[in-house]
Order: sequence, then structure tokens, then C-alpha cells
Amino acid sequence: MVIDSSDKERLHISKTELHTMMESESLRNASLLVFANKQDVKGSLSAAKISEALALTSLQDRQWHIQACSALTGDGLFEGLDWIVAQIGSH
Repeated sequence: MVIDSSDKERLHISKTELHTMMESESLRNASLLVFANKQDVKGSLSAAKISEALALTSLQDRQWHIQACSALTGDGLFEGLDWIVAQIGSH
């Protein structure tokens, strides 16, 4: 999942959609990678703040990871992809 870290107004919509999606039977055992994108934008929320706003700690029955990134600069993208590849490899 990719979150626009500079769009604070729609974060609650993302939270609702994320939790609805994670309740789906087909995603019951799925790991979750959240990219907190646009970290290069001044005033954007940190990955920790995004995690809090999305209530990721409530997803206790699955592996999840939040990765700060910038699609513009590429920062953080490989780290997130490395994490999800490791998750897939462990299943």
C-alpha cells in the first residue's frame, strides 16, 4: 500500500480502506508493506505518524512493515522491497 504522507486530510480514508481490505478472507495470512511516500515533501508526516494514524499496531495477527520513501528520489524503495521479498521467501 502506498500512502501520500503529505495528504493528511485523506489519511482517515486510507485507514478505513486498509482495515476493510485486511479483513478480507483472501488476505487473512498476507503480510502488509506500507510505503509512506513523499517524504521529500516539506511538512509530510513521518512513517511513525503514518503508522499511528493507520493504527498498524492493531494488525497483530500479521506481519507488517512501514517504509518511509520518496518515489521521486528512490529513497527507501529498495528497503521496502527487500522486506516484502523476505516475507514471501519465509512462507
